[in-house]
Amino acid sequence: MKKKCIIGKLNALNEASNKFVVKKLKDEQIAILQNHSMLFEILPEDGSKLLFNEIASIWKISKSSLSDIINKYESQGLINKCVCSEDKRSAYISLTTEGLCIKKKLKTMDKEFLEILLKDFDEEQRKVFEDNMDKALNNIIKML
Repeated sequence: MKKKCIIGKLNALNEASNKFVVKKLKDEQIAILQNHSMLFEILPEDGSKLLFNEIASIWKISKSSLSDIINKYESQGLINKCVCSEDKRSAYISLTTEGLCIKKKLKTMDKEFLEILLKDFDEEQRKVFEDNMDKALNNIIKML
């Protein structure tokens, strides 16, 4: 790789990871969009429910966009949405059995990408890399 500034390298890594996920979703015939995979990562694996507003806050997405995304995957049978009995303005969201299968496949893809990314790293280098990534992300978050 030619020398690039760190932002260029991070952009290249992001682009490569996005292409990897898009390809894997297509290969595995998973009918979700790459940029919607975060919804499946946020929702609990045990099938428990999250409030709509919690998901919007965690994902940092507008409520109108989230509503469209949830409606899309609810119509595909991947997401359950039910109105909160105490507050009719709130909705609980959870994964269906089919949605849970997709979540598991996304976790497998994540592990596969990490294995490719860290192919020539020994265990200590892997740990240091992940620790340093966490530190770098925390530093950026504090700055923003």
